[in-house]
Amino acid sequence: MSQASTICGLPTEILLIIAHHLDAFSLIWLQRSCQLFRGMIPSPTHLELMEAETTQFGFQNDLYACRDCLRLRPRAKFADKMVKRKKGKMGVNATERWCVDCGLNPRPGTNRYTAGNIITILEESYVICLDCRNFREAASENGQPLAVCQVCRRERARMRAEQAERRARRREEWGSASDSDEIIPPSPTSSEEYMEIVQAEADMYMNSPGAGSD
Repeated sequence: MSQASTICGLPTEILLIIAHHLDAFSLIWLQRSCQLFRGMIPSPTHLELMEAETTQFGFQNDLYACRDCLRLRPRAKFADKMVKRKKGKMGVNATERWCVDCGLNPRPGTNRYTAGNIITILEESYVICLDCRNFREAASENGQPLAVCQVCRRERARMRAEQAERRARRREEWGSASDSDEIIPPSPTSSEEYMEIVQAEADMYMNSPGAGSD
């Protein structure tokens, strides 16, 4: 009894001819089916991915092609500006679209997102924080996103509150100019301290008794 043949038993040339006639989704699924095809079947090109995103499956699953990582990715992986108007599906600049991950970790020789950039994803504002340089939800003021994250914004507020509390304690301990005529003198500088030491030594020398005096 002859053994049943499988697609894996076909010559490589035949497999490549079959792959050449497959669309982008079929290529991706074939690559993921086994290790043999993962190493043999070429990945879809950027043009094939652009065509795939406009298919019925691409529209139903809201998929978009990234020019940098050459993957079809869900809508939530792209900034709002990257999937609207000219960079939307079938837009004149759709080939210039990149996903957020590639924007945060750009390939060598490319310019993508930098510190302070505010990135809106599904109408939620995120930022590469100017303070910690992490990609987090952006803080806001008067309804406008800021170039710092919410974590650093809260930390700034905490530090300001502690600073105000220390100033209040000092006022309670030492009073203020309105409460007392005495004002806390500023701490002397190192040069002022040195001059005080020199002056003290000179005064001691001038006031010391001379030789032969009683």
